[in-house]
Amino acid sequence: MWRVHLDQPEGARWASPLSGPERDRAAALAGPVERRRFTVAHTALRAVLGRLAGVPPAGLVFGTEHNGRPYLVGHPIDFNLSRSEEWALIAVAPPGLRVGVDVERVRHDLDHLAMARHLYQPAEVDHLTRAASPVEGYFRFWCAKEAYVKAVGVGLSGLRDTLVTPEGNATVGSSRSLRWLDVAPGYAGAVVTTAVTTA
Repeated sequence: MWRVHLDQPEGARWASPLSGPERDRAAALAGPVERRRFTVAHTALRAVLGRLAGVPPAGLVFGTEHNGRPYLVGHPIDFNLSRSEEWALIAVAPPGLRVGVDVERVRHDLDHLAMARHLYQPAEVDHLTRAASPVEGYFRFWCAKEAYVKAVGVGLSGLRDTLVTPEGNATVGSSRSLRWLDVAPGYAGAVVTTAVTTA
């Protein structure tokens, strides 16, 4: 796991390892802050993966699975990147495992219980209504669910069908390898690892 603070000073060194498509994605973002944060996050990802794979960061080639999940061409390392405002998380798993990670800024301007009733399972909603901090609980559940669906590659459509069990050894979906992360004040995070399944 790597935690990256995205509000870094401007500088060409952040953009230099990025591919043409990555630069295009950054340029398409609405404002300079978002463009810089995207650039820093993806440059940091390339630095981490390049060090692990023994390849210069600019030399890494990424592909996408049929569901859009990225992978590193020519290397068995599994990885996942998530970012929310000023923080990013990078998770890497060895061969035989898949990993998903999510970070979210905790927002208090949402009707989180109404959203939970729409998006979460009844047992999860019941847990949140009894929680000491329902807002933080909502985002912790969201991060766990999103990390899980990213690890297994089912996409956000699988969020509603994924159950988070927070008591004891926390689980999400079919995975017992869920860990909530202490990212920074006002943020929630989670990482999930699952075994690679073959058809």
